[in-house]
Parts: sequence; C-alpha cells; structure tokens
Amino acid sequence: MNDLPTTTPIPTPVSTGSINKEAEAGGLPSEVPFRPAGQEVELSPEVVSSGVKVQPTSIPIPQPVVQMGVQAVGQNVAPSAPTLILPLSDDQIATGLKQSVWSSWRWMAEWCVRKLKQLHMGIKTIHGKLTRVRE
Repeated sequence: MNDLPTTTPIPTPVSTGSINKEAEAGGLPSEVPFRPAGQEVELSPEVVSSGVKVQPTSIPIPQPVVQMGVQAVGQNVAPSAPTLILPLSDDQIATGLKQSVWSSWRWMAEWCVRKLKQLHMGIKTIHGKLTRVRE
C-alpha cells in the first residue's frame, strides 16, 4: 500500500452560504464590460483557432434579390399583426354560437372563434356591443 504515488489534495470551492452545488469560487468579475448591440467584437486568436466565428450584425441582401427591387427597410423590422377576414361578422358569430349543435351555422361560428383564438383574439360584449379584443 505504501507504493502508491502521493498526490496533493485538490482544494474544493468554498461556498458562502449558498446551497447551489454548481457555484464556483470567485464567480463573475465585478465589472463586466458593456457593448452596444451594433458594435463589432474582436476575438482573440485562441478563440478563433477553436472555431468560433463572429456573426455579422447586418445581413447583406443577395444581388439577384436587389435586382428584383427588394430593399432593406430598417433594423429589427417586425411584421405587423395579420388581418383576419372571416366569412361571418362578429354579430353573426355571436348568433351562431347560440344555435343548436346540429346547425351548420353553429359550426361555422365555432370555426371563426377558433381562427380568432389562433391570433390570440376573442369576441366580448362590452356595453352591449360586440368587440374583438386581444387576449
């Protein structure tokens, strides 16, 4: 048993009152440099050699698409909310929901309500008038 190599014990991280097992001693530096979103970052040679690449902040439009007339509109352009055209008006939907389950009007109204729910919308009676509301 005495012929085993001797090793120095590995120091264990000291926790400061936390039960978190994955916490490291030292943690993050007290000051993390802040970079605006549009600013490019330079990578060190060690990071580049490991295969990490910097993603560009703006994407160039391919030449064939530019020739078709497509232009860049701006930064972070989000699509507007889609407009929903239903075969029934809101009043007809409310009337159809009161029909018997054997009626085709009932099921057309249920289908319209389903389409509204897919867009996170609904129909509510507010002060005696039917209005579409966001849910």
